[in-house]
Amino acid sequence: MSVSAPITNISRGSLHDGRGIRTVVYFAGCQLRCAWCHNPETYTAARKILYAPIKCIKCGRCIEICPAQHKIVGDDMIFYRDGCTSCARCADVCPSEALSVCGTQMSLDEVLAEVEKDRRYYNISGGGVTLSGGECLLHSEFCRSLLSACTEMKIHTTIETALFVPREAIDRVLPYTNAFFADLKLADPIKHLAFVGQDNVKIIDNLRYLAEVAPKGSIVVRIPLIPTVNDDRAELESLAGIIASLADGVGEVELLRYNPLAESKYQIAGMKYHAFGDRAQRDDEMKRAVGIVRERLPERISVKFR
Repeated sequence: MSVSAPITNISRGSLHDGRGIRTVVYFAGCQLRCAWCHNPETYTAARKILYAPIKCIKCGRCIEICPAQHKIVGDDMIFYRDGCTSCARCADVCPSEALSVCGTQMSLDEVLAEVEKDRRYYNISGGGVTLSGGECLLHSEFCRSLLSACTEMKIHTTIETALFVPREAIDRVLPYTNAFFADLKLADPIKHLAFVGQDNVKIIDNLRYLAEVAPKGSIVVRIPLIPTVNDDRAELESLAGIIASLADGVGEVELLRYNPLAESKYQIAGMKYHAFGDRAQRDDEMKRAVGIVRERLPERISVKFR
């Protein structure tokens, strides 16, 4: 059993990652490279230093700790990522939190301690814990232990996954997971490879399997609507066709608006950002997409947008 896992964040009080009020545990590491990813800092499981220049007060403490990686050039404080060992000493002394650590190893007990803080709110709202990422199922042994402990405490459990994982990872967590959010991005495997970095064969196979073995209606299939990529009628009909062929573990489809505000995350991670538009879809555009998907699905599967 894994005694620790790389955690990028534990977010309390979430209302959009399952029923009720939830605590969301974000795991580092993902084998996909979605061109529109909103959590690029979770790509790798290795610890990394994030730098938000807008927070920097230019106090110089990071330079005292690590002059090779931090320098003032003109009016700007520059963080040189090449050669950084992610020792995190600079982040430890940064008073404005312009420098921060992403991907901290946490033990099962440490994560559980955070989850338990909001048990009162879970009980009131019917909420619980959601495991997300990155891809949480790349750490399936740790997830199984965490979900098992939550189950014993009668805390509702949900997993958010892109399903590009070994089949056994699904089997490990299945007995302790009440609900799943499963991503489905593109129907065409070649187009999926171009925009996501992997084809979708394993993802669809795993989704088909999960729909057969998960409790009836426990899976929400999430489709992020990306302008010019998967928001046209042909692509939406193809995605709906895949979903319509799945077993009754699937109970809902949720279409997600494009979020154009992710650029800052790429900046603090020192990565290049690719924009697919400058705004989220309007309600009428989302309703149109819902209508296209709804036409192809059986009545047992509901469709909504967020």
